[in-house]
Amino acid sequence: MSNDKDITTEADDVNTTNSGYKPKLDAGENSSQNTNDNTQVPNDVGSSVSGDENDDQESAQNNLSPTNQQIINSFEQVNAQHSAAIFRQFNQGKVITKLVYDDINAKNIDNPLFTCLFNSSQHFESLYQHLGYELCLHSAGDFYYVRELRADSSDEADDNALKVQAILLQLGRYYSQTGRELEQLCQAQFGFNENDLLTLSKDDESLAILKAIKIDNWPKAIDFITIRNFAYKTGGNSWFISSAGKAFLFNLVEQYSQFEQDH
Repeated sequence: MSNDKDITTEADDVNTTNSGYKPKLDAGENSSQNTNDNTQVPNDVGSSVSGDENDDQESAQNNLSPTNQQIINSFEQVNAQHSAAIFRQFNQGKVITKLVYDDINAKNIDNPLFTCLFNSSQHFESLYQHLGYELCLHSAGDFYYVRELRADSSDEADDNALKVQAILLQLGRYYSQTGRELEQLCQAQFGFNENDLLTLSKDDESLAILKAIKIDNWPKAIDFITIRNFAYKTGGNSWFISSAGKAFLFNLVEQYSQFEQDH
């Protein structure tokens, strides 16, 4: 699973332009006769040519499947600014969560980008398929992500996913050891703060795990998951795990519990 796959394709705007060309043929009385040599020209030549071209245009339009026509029209129905913002976030390796944290009102609010994706899912699924990606909805975590369709795609996505999982697992383990519920780690009013990071920074085992995934320290580890929307910052020195991070964390805890039962 590559939740935060970096899209390498650069694009600023996605535009669809419909253009039509209709030749203007004058089949009036003056066109039916050459005044220089009085050669008679059949009156139905102009209408015959015009009819053929119109038939060709109509045939081309009929060849468009209802699905393709719907996709073309969908560009007019999707907010262009939202679409561009969605592309930028996926391009930066982020996931798009249903809820985002509003610093001003200090609470979670609906994410307009998630809403745009959800309401126009067929449009975006087709769009990203043409770009070489699959648009995926993680229903348990309420977030969207993209992954490459190529069989020979790079391992960068797997590497990033491993880093996210390792960081979240260490946070969860530490949180439980301090007597707090994991649910609180995922709530804006609780979460974790700079004091927690200072404690983690003194733990040799957690630092060794960070070193193994090529992350220097805990501040950089938190930056790594926050940039990708697996955590949100609630103040100067406090954070909480997002719905995407929660889905990852609780899945890891469940797998670990199952592993212990089996062994």
